[in-house]
Amino acid sequence: MYEILQHTADVRLRVTASSLEDLFADALRGLMAVMGARPVGAHSVRPESIEIDSADMTALLVDFLNEALVRAVVSRSAFTGASFASLGETHLSATLTSVPAASFDEEVKAVTYHEAEVRRSGEGWTTMLVLDI
Repeated sequence: MYEILQHTADVRLRVTASSLEDLFADALRGLMAVMGARPVGAHSVRPESIEIDSADMTALLVDFLNEALVRAVVSRSAFTGASFASLGETHLSATLTSVPAASFDEEVKAVTYHEAEVRRSGEGWTTMLVLDI
């Protein structure tokens, strides 16, 4: 589950999930929701492989989302999901699913490290992300 929180120059995205894989996938869906991706040709689902190495779990999430952001803008794609072959403390390997996007309503410049922290909370996982718009 994700919740979009508005801010003057940024958008905060709070993400909670029962598993780490769901946290990363929900964060990706939340990013696409903030961008206001307008998919076209939903029948044209395309898989796309992604592999990221980072310093720690929080950096891994931010780097993953920034890579997805760049790919979405460059290829005019809306990512609709992610399937993880591996997801560890500093490395992930995944397949993203995407559909062509006609446009984006909001220009997200970057997912920042400001306030970002992936935390285990009770039965699940949570993070707060700040998106630079």
